Amino acid sequence: MVRLLCAGAAILAASACASGATSGADDSKQVVIANFGGAVKNATESSFWKPFTADNGLGVRSDPAGGGFAAKLQAQAQSGRVSWDVIEALEGSSAVLLYRKGLLEKLPSDLAAQLTKVSAPGAVQPYGMSMGDTGVVIACNAKVVQKCPANPAQFWDVKNFPGRRAMIDNPYESMASALIADGVPVGEVFPIDVDRALRKLGQIKPAVNVWTTSGDQQMQLMRSGEVGIAFMWSGRAKSLADEGVKLKTNWDGSLVNPSYTVVVKNGPNTDGGLKYLKWYGTHPDAQANLVNALGYGTSSTGVGDLVKPQVRSWMPSDPANAKNQLRIDPNWWADNQRKVEPRWRDFIAG
Repeated sequence: MVRLLCAGAAILAASACASGATSGADDSKQVVIANFGGAVKNATESSFWKPFTADNGLGVRSDPAGGGFAAKLQAQAQSGRVSWDVIEALEGSSAVLLYRKGLLEKLPSDLAAQLTKVSAPGAVQPYGMSMGDTGVVIACNAKVVQKCPANPAQFWDVKNFPGRRAMIDNPYESMASALIADGVPVGEVFPIDVDRALRKLGQIKPAVNVWTTSGDQQMQLMRSGEVGIAFMWSGRAKSLADEGVKLKTNWDGSLVNPSYTVVVKNGPNTDGGLKYLKWYGTHPDAQANLVNALGYGTSSTGVGDLVKPQVRSWMPSDPANAKNQLRIDPNWWADNQRKVEPRWRDFIAG
C-alpha cells in the first residue's frame, strides 16, 4: 500500500539490507525479484520462479522487501544503486507513480501486443501486467459474531450488526467503501468526494477498534477473535479459511485493488526482467497455480477454467463476486496522494 515516504537514509539502509546484494554475482544469469515475502513469496516461487528458471536458465533471487516498494525503489534510484529487476504485485497507484517518475521500464510494443492477445481486457498496461489483484471484502469470524454485515451499509450499522471491527489503514480503499456505504453507486465513486467520504468514516470511527496496516495483522486479529468483523483483503481471508477459521465473507460492494508485475528501469538485468514478464504472461497454467494457492487475480483469460472449483469463489473476477463491485482507479490516487494523504493521517490520529 502507498504510504508517506520514510526518511531517505533509513530506507536506503533497509533497502540495501533487504536486497541481499552479493559481490561478484553475474547479473546476466539471474533476475532479482522484489516481493512481499511469506506466503506470497512461497506461492510465486513454486508457481513462477522455479519453472521460469527451468525454461530459461535464469536464476531468480528473491528480495522479500515486504512492501513499501515505491519509496524503496525511489531511494535506490537516488543512490544510483538499483538492485531490483522486477517487482511482483506492485499496487496499482504505486505502479502509476513510479512509471510517471521514469523508474519503470515501458513494455516494448511487440511484447505488449503479444501479451495483450492472451490477457484479460485492461490487464496489460504500459508499465506491466496484472498480478495479485486484491479483493477487499467484509469478513466475519462466525465464532465471534452472530450477524455478519452483508454490505458496506450494514457494516456501518453497528446497532444491528454489533461486534469489534477492523478497517484498513488505506485512504482510497476505506474512502471508497465509505461512499458505497453512503449510497453512492459503484460507478460514481471515482473521482472520490473526499469530504463526503471522511464525514461518513467519522460516523464509524468510534466503532473501529483497529486500523490494519498489513495482511498478517488482518489475519491475526480475525484468527484470535480480537476482532469479529473486518474489511480485509480477500487473499488473506482465503488463507484464514484454509487454516480452518470459520469465516463468513460477503462480496456485495466489494473492491478490487489492481496490482502489477513490473520491470524496473536500469535494474541489474532489465532484459532478464522482460523475459520473466513475458513468461509469466504466457503461462496461464502457472497463473492458475498461484490462484489456487492465494485466490488473488492474475492476467490470463484462461485462468478461470484451470483453477480448482472451490477456489473460484475466492477470485475477485468470479461473476458471483463481481456484482456491485468497484475496481479502484489507481490514476486517481496517483493524482491526489499528496493532498489526501495528510488529511487521512490527521483523520486516523484525531
